Amino acid sequence: MIKPTSTLFTKILSWFFLNLLLVLAALTLFFAFQPQVHLHDFFGRQGSDRLRAASMLISHDLRQTRPQEWPAILARHGAVHGVDFVVVLKNETIFSPAFKTLPEQVHHRIREVLRHKGLRSQRFFHQRVDFKAKYQTEEEFESCPKKFHLPERHKGGRELIMRSKEPDRYWFGMRMPFLPDAEHGPVPGILLAVSDSITGNGFFFDPLPWMVVATAVLLISALLWIPLVRHITKPIIRMTRATEEIARGNFNVSINEPRADEIGQLATSIKHMTFQLDEFVKGQKRFLGDAAHELGSPVARIQFGLGVLEQRLQGNNRERVQDVMEDVEEMSKLIRELLAFSRAEMNSSAVEVEEILLLPVVEAAVRREVTPAVQLDVQVDPELSALASADLLTRALANLLRNAVKYAGEAGPITVTAEKKDRQAILMVKDSGPGVAEEYLDRLFDPFFRPEPSRDRDSGGVGLGMAIVKTCVAACQGTVSARNREPHGFAVTITLGC
Repeated sequence: MIKPTSTLFTKILSWFFLNLLLVLAALTLFFAFQPQVHLHDFFGRQGSDRLRAASMLISHDLRQTRPQEWPAILARHGAVHGVDFVVVLKNETIFSPAFKTLPEQVHHRIREVLRHKGLRSQRFFHQRVDFKAKYQTEEEFESCPKKFHLPERHKGGRELIMRSKEPDRYWFGMRMPFLPDAEHGPVPGILLAVSDSITGNGFFFDPLPWMVVATAVLLISALLWIPLVRHITKPIIRMTRATEEIARGNFNVSINEPRADEIGQLATSIKHMTFQLDEFVKGQKRFLGDAAHELGSPVARIQFGLGVLEQRLQGNNRERVQDVMEDVEEMSKLIRELLAFSRAEMNSSAVEVEEILLLPVVEAAVRREVTPAVQLDVQVDPELSALASADLLTRALANLLRNAVKYAGEAGPITVTAEKKDRQAILMVKDSGPGVAEEYLDRLFDPFFRPEPSRDRDSGGVGLGMAIVKTCVAACQGTVSARNREPHGFAVTITLGC
């Protein structure tokens, strides 16, 4: 029996999910090492666009108020976007509702950004202030050319993306001019958006589209992979079951896999192999039966002649003839077993099962094989019936009782029981003998197999008794199995339909 964790289906699915896990791990590492990787090309543009759009509104509100009111304005915009906004001027003045000081590493990066050349000149900013006075309303002012009031599009050292520790925070900022004092003109500074989340609650980077894409990839992959895996494993499972039946000697199995791939070729090969094996086994059994039949007559004549010769000889010569007669008797017994086995095999396909009472069958087998000196306990309900052939089932039980009497008759009582369970009749023959070595149990029903050393030719067995039992029970559309009992003993179970 294959373990569920060892099936091809499980392995392919495991490989599929391992593939997804590796992709997920790569993305996780990508985000985990965000401070060491410049992420502008990945989501810096998205964060820059959002920060630029927010800076338009923030800068407009800051110009309308005094610097003392800037923290409140930054808090209001931060609540809208789900981040903390901070303004840091070039002279390291901080305007923030949440931070009084900034980590030194952040300060160091801000200094680098503010040292970068390219900020608007004061002259241009004054032109922007004077230009505003030409408009009568705020709507007219906002409709002016964007180049006058949008912060520059920052590149390289003009922006800030970093992570600080203790506690962990993510910082996203861009340089822009501020006007804390209109009399002295604009002051270079940087607008920072700060969050304890790498996505900035969706402000730096919105993971929802990526999650949707990942979910879609997972679903599409599952919809594609699972049918593919099933398409591969289902016929393999069916062929495995068929080959198990073939291994048990049942060649009447149907394998129909109309496929043009390797699995279809394998199914065709198994069908061809099954047909060849069936023909070979039938020919072997036919030859065995014919040979046993042909040997029966000359062996009988030899026995008759030896019997006549024994009556005419005296002394040592008579003893020698008796030894030969014992060997011939052994040969005759073997021939009879071969005939019984061959007939059971050849006629099994033509057997018609019918509902029969089990107790009369058991009693017939007992009368045939059990002597009064043997302790026998029969526990069979007189009303219990099963679907079988009375003759074949009697022969099977007789062989089991013969073995039990021969190998365990002196070790204790032999028990024959029968019960009905789950619409099946279960017959069991149990003894208290030495049993059979565990490594021989699977081969016990093979023709000509004799376990060593407990059951050999010296004790009378030729290795066909259990094979005949299996053949007779199979002809009755049942199954047979054997096991050792604890602490000692042997049991054979016959299962029949009812």
